[in-house]
Amino acid sequence: MAAIMVAFTVISIAFLKLDIKGSNIDSSPKHQEIEIEFVTYEVRPYVSGIRVVSMPSKSNLISYSESGATIIYPDSRARIVMFGYHLDKIGIISLTTGNCFNSVVNISRPEFLIQTVKRLDFVAYFAKSDEPYHICYKERMSRKESREEEDMIMIDESRNSIVTEAPARIYYLPIYLQISIIFMLFCLSALFSGLNLGLMALSPQELMLIQKCGSKMERKYAEIILPVRQSGNYLLCTILIMNVVVNAAISILFEDMTSGMIAFIVSSVGIVIIGEIIPQSICVKKGLAVGAYTIWLTRTFMILTFPFSYPISKILDVFLGEDTPVYDRCKLINLMKMTACEENQELAADLKIAVGAMEISEKTVGDVLTKIEDVFMLSEDTIISAATIVEIMRHGYSRIPIYADDDRNNIKALLMVKDLALIDPRDNFTVKTGNYHLAIVESVQSMYDRKISQQTKNLLGIVTLEDIVEEILQAEIIDESDSVTDNMYRSKRKRVKEPCFTKILTNEEYGKKLSVHMEQMTIHFLQQHHVLFRDEYVDRQVLAHLLRSNIRQIDMSHSPRIIGYSAKQRETVPIYCMNAPAFRFVVILEGRATVKLRNMEFETGPWTSFGEEILDQIDELINGNLITDESDCSLLVHSDSKSELINSIQFNPDFDLFVTDFCRFLHLTVSTYLNAIKATKIARVARNEQDSIRSILKPSLCPATQSLSKHL
Repeated sequence: MAAIMVAFTVISIAFLKLDIKGSNIDSSPKHQEIEIEFVTYEVRPYVSGIRVVSMPSKSNLISYSESGATIIYPDSRARIVMFGYHLDKIGIISLTTGNCFNSVVNISRPEFLIQTVKRLDFVAYFAKSDEPYHICYKERMSRKESREEEDMIMIDESRNSIVTEAPARIYYLPIYLQISIIFMLFCLSALFSGLNLGLMALSPQELMLIQKCGSKMERKYAEIILPVRQSGNYLLCTILIMNVVVNAAISILFEDMTSGMIAFIVSSVGIVIIGEIIPQSICVKKGLAVGAYTIWLTRTFMILTFPFSYPISKILDVFLGEDTPVYDRCKLINLMKMTACEENQELAADLKIAVGAMEISEKTVGDVLTKIEDVFMLSEDTIISAATIVEIMRHGYSRIPIYADDDRNNIKALLMVKDLALIDPRDNFTVKTGNYHLAIVESVQSMYDRKISQQTKNLLGIVTLEDIVEEILQAEIIDESDSVTDNMYRSKRKRVKEPCFTKILTNEEYGKKLSVHMEQMTIHFLQQHHVLFRDEYVDRQVLAHLLRSNIRQIDMSHSPRIIGYSAKQRETVPIYCMNAPAFRFVVILEGRATVKLRNMEFETGPWTSFGEEILDQIDELINGNLITDESDCSLLVHSDSKSELINSIQFNPDFDLFVTDFCRFLHLTVSTYLNAIKATKIARVARNEQDSIRSILKPSLCPATQSLSKHL
């Protein structure tokens, strides 16, 4: 339409020019009138095309048909943009699925969003329809124009129509076949990802190692894989090319089956989970078996990709070289250390020996020596007495360095504890020298004072042949008397029951008989200290007998003092232990004991008592009428029902009481005191019976005595 109007305009202008030229040619001196005729053509709207724009809240556009029609979702609103000429003259627009007389939607001029000479925008609702929607428009009439009203004009071009029913989707392949191919491609993607990790992680040297010393199945697998694995770069290029091709094919087929975003999400998730994570997690541990069973597929794809993968592999061989890793000593040592041997203890022991033998050349003396501060040493003037032997056995060393001149840095010899087996401690021998495998480690420091240089030696420790063998075996050689299991960290040996050899000389034993004066002072102290020791409870003779039979003493004054060891390292004998139930009352008579309360320690001397709570509980028991006579007392001591009551009499001290030197003390238990009460009652009953017999016999004896005196 526009082309016709333009053509008419050009022709009219051409005729106008010809008329002007003719008038100029034919003009004469006479004045002639020039007649110019103007041709007026009617201007009408012309639509060049349309475009469907989705609404901001929802995308309605699906695609375009083969004829160019726009396909949108049914029952939705869309914005239509019209392009053309003189569109400002359009007054009404209607949408129809048939002709303009049967319009479905009508849009008037006030409902236009944009209306210019070349553009017109409006919004319309498109219901579901089997027929395409066409646009009809009607030109608006101005007041000056008197021509007749024209009918609606339809834009019947297919490219300017709108379809609400999408055409049937056409796939590359039948849908079931395409799904089967996608499933097969996922399997291939998983295979190539697994082979990339399973085969390429094993070097040819490792496969040769497995082929020689692996299990029967591992040898079989390695023999199958090794020829292919030797072409390392060729195999790598084949696996990577096929993996990329398969993953790209999966994305393309998914794009053909679904929309863009859904295809992207499904293909990405499937490739990551099915094609990467699952196969690689399996092939990390089972890569050898998977590679052996799928070697025919690998060879097939190597042949298929030969034109691409082989040239690339040769280029990689030139620039990167062959895959031939070499292990030096350090790598071999760390490889053996990292080998997991929890399930095979025999292999773990062998590996420790191998690692120790390989590391021995890098060890220094400082790594294996026993520090001089931790060495138990004896002076050469030390007498091998019973106390010395006990101290040696307590420390648990089998070899003891001997130093001279009271200088621990001046080691002269080594004493073997085994040599003491045939020595009588009563002979009081001094230690003797001998030749043994012992090395003394010293550090030399040079001091320069002007022109005089002086070197001083400082003893660091000792090294024995046993220490060197232990470094090779990577384990401590622990004798039956060793107490330290590691020279470096000084870890102590764990024993089921720690032996205490010093108890031979430091046991709690019966004390010597007290002097008469000391015995009287003790009885007086007890009677003044607690009511239970007074005459109404215990007879004085019974109390004296109780003292003679319950004196204990601890004598550690003969415990050996070894130079270099503090008092904390000497043996102590406890009397009370903190928070441990105690069943006895104690009075210190001679010597001293140490009380440890929290972080404080102090010594106590004679006439200090502990365990008064025991006496108070016995007093409550007696005052509760549980002991009324001799029979009750015997029951309390011997009855099973009341023995539990006796055992319940105890107290928990909140302190430690121990002896470090010499201490003589009185100790009384519940049963001992109750026996004393029983003995008191028996003695008093017997004394009362004797007194009653004497009182009965005394009157009858008096007349006989008088007659006898007269006779005499």
